[in-house]
Amino acid sequence: MAKNPMQKRTQNAFLAGFLIALIIMAIIVFFILNQLKTTKDEYDKLKSSSKSVYVANTNMQSGTEVTINSFTKNSVQTGLSYEDLISSNDFEFLDENGEIVTKLDSDGNEKVKKMVLKINIPAGTIITKDMLEEVDSQTTNDLRLQEYNMIILPTLLKNGDYVDIRLQLPEGEDYIVISKKKVVYTDETSIWMNLREDEILTLGNAIIEAWTITGSKLYATKYSEPGRQEAAVQTYPVSQAVLGLINSDPNVLKSAKEGLWQRYNDQEQVTQRNDHLNKALEPNYGSMKEKVEAGLQEEIEKIKEARKKYVDSLNGQDIGVNIY
Repeated sequence: MAKNPMQKRTQNAFLAGFLIALIIMAIIVFFILNQLKTTKDEYDKLKSSSKSVYVANTNMQSGTEVTINSFTKNSVQTGLSYEDLISSNDFEFLDENGEIVTKLDSDGNEKVKKMVLKINIPAGTIITKDMLEEVDSQTTNDLRLQEYNMIILPTLLKNGDYVDIRLQLPEGEDYIVISKKKVVYTDETSIWMNLREDEILTLGNAIIEAWTITGSKLYATKYSEPGRQEAAVQTYPVSQAVLGLINSDPNVLKSAKEGLWQRYNDQEQVTQRNDHLNKALEPNYGSMKEKVEAGLQEEIEKIKEARKKYVDSLNGQDIGVNIY
């Protein structure tokens, strides 16, 4: 039976609409599948970039000594390679095959590998190898915690900073007495540092001469980026008497003695001593005894006052409590 023209047009319109609907649905399905694939690819990319890394627990200052326990291990997304990230092996001594080895010093004591931060690091920062620098952390037998209250301290000095101790003469000559020492503890007037025997004797020499020479000052200067900055070269020429004492003192390590004599010869410190320090000391020889006694008495009084404040602050606690 033949269809009338109206039915034929209706059928054709239906078929055309159906085809259009199929095309639209196909486009939508294609778009959805493409989006799902893109999302999966992005997820796989993120998953592949997720790494187990060490991050800073707190804000950390340049020059701070750290161990692997100073950081927390977290899983984060990062484009950094494992070669850039720190691992526990960075805090171990390794041989050429990457195996952990034990190193001993000349006295047979095990060496400890320590690292310092080269820059300030905010909390949550991913730690990379280029943020750390190895330091000589070996505690020598002659190391002692020394307290000094006659050194002029920087206003902003705080625990953990690194300093040089310098002696300035009235005519402007300025000598580095000891270099790059960590401030273990400091208060308004005093500073505590771990010093070797040769450093104790050298600084003692400088203290006496600072007391003796009118217009001189013994002062500390602070390193701005201790993790990046090398220790300054010591330039203070000790007296012949102290040099002889250091050389004969059995508590001074052989390496320190050799280093001091090498510095003494390389820098022609005998000439420096004669031309500058001895010249500055000469006018003060007559009053040297009185000036040293006055300086020593002032030091004793400061120590007594600081000790009393400390003991009073304990409020009956064990006197052996650690102040730092």
